[in-house]
Amino acid sequence: MADFGQDLQKYRRQMDTGFRNLSFPPDMEAEYTSQYLARNIAKQRTALWVAAILMLLLIPFDINVLSGKPEDFYTLLRVVIMLPLLAVSYACTYIPLFQKRFQTLAFGMVLFFGLSTNLCVAYANKLGQQLPYEGLILVIFMGFLLAGMGFRLSLTCASLLFLSYALLAIFYMPPHTMLMHELIFIFGSCLVGGAAAYTLEYQSRLGFLQKGALRSAAKIDPLTNLLNRGAINHQLEIIMDHAFREKRFITMVLLDVDYFKRYNDTYGHVQGDACLVDVAKALSKGCRRSLDFAGRYGGEEFILVWFDTKPEEMARLSDLISSNIRQLSIIHEKSKVSEHITLSGGMVTGIPSETLTSSVFVQKADDILYESKNRGRNRILCYTFPGD
Repeated sequence: MADFGQDLQKYRRQMDTGFRNLSFPPDMEAEYTSQYLARNIAKQRTALWVAAILMLLLIPFDINVLSGKPEDFYTLLRVVIMLPLLAVSYACTYIPLFQKRFQTLAFGMVLFFGLSTNLCVAYANKLGQQLPYEGLILVIFMGFLLAGMGFRLSLTCASLLFLSYALLAIFYMPPHTMLMHELIFIFGSCLVGGAAAYTLEYQSRLGFLQKGALRSAAKIDPLTNLLNRGAINHQLEIIMDHAFREKRFITMVLLDVDYFKRYNDTYGHVQGDACLVDVAKALSKGCRRSLDFAGRYGGEEFILVWFDTKPEEMARLSDLISSNIRQLSIIHEKSKVSEHITLSGGMVTGIPSETLTSSVFVQKADDILYESKNRGRNRILCYTFPGD
């Protein structure tokens, strides 16, 4: 992770980019899908209950208008197959393995439910019995709005159901004057349901990005886009705990912009803010690995932390910081140590232990920072904690 601040801004960047195709980059898509499934499992259970209740309500009325073979075929599909299948599917919603794949299971259930409806209507009509085709519209809307499928999956399901009904009506059922009306109504339900499903998923994705942006805003310094003080403390505890378990070195440096108050007094606070932004960008270049991070500790003070470094790397890291700051070439006429902006720093390294905690690291780095100021500024002093 080259720039932790940029990673925290990914939700805001995605909102600015847009997502009319209802998709995010792979890592964000996986995060959204996980949250989406967790939120929708209750809705999927409701859909199964609704399907079961509607079926139980319709079965006696449907059987009442059927006789002979259509009744036997209807009973086989609805009572012998569909009702037990709904019960099994409901039980699966409580099994983690199936919860992760429930969109696929929902697709199969809605498709089978719709196809069985089409077959019952077609078979009954073929034998001179009348069953209402409107049940298919209920299935289509259930797939779009209640089954918990994404827009693409629900649209695919609805399209297959419409095509299957159209093919059965044209090639299997006896011709009748209302056929085109039926097809138009079913097609219209696909259009209306599809528009509703698209809007729901769009709003769901937008809410996901807005919540992510709000969480990120609580962790980011608004001026520099680096971690703020609270996020620094949180991230530091994570990296220290990991280093403690793995027995790896942590290197930390606290940095302060030399004579920054004079810079603000000379060039104004707007230019001072611009200076801090440029310094933050230069410092963040030094954090290239997943656990490394840069933060604004407060005012003109910054912190950099590197995971799995060796004591002999401190000189290289110190030179890298100084080089990146020199390349900015920010004029500072009132500085006593240089014509350009410079930094003073205290760098420490060691393997965390029960006594060598994050607060000890920070305190020691802070002490060395002030020592570097007392020695004339424009330097980074280094210290290695002794091993156990």
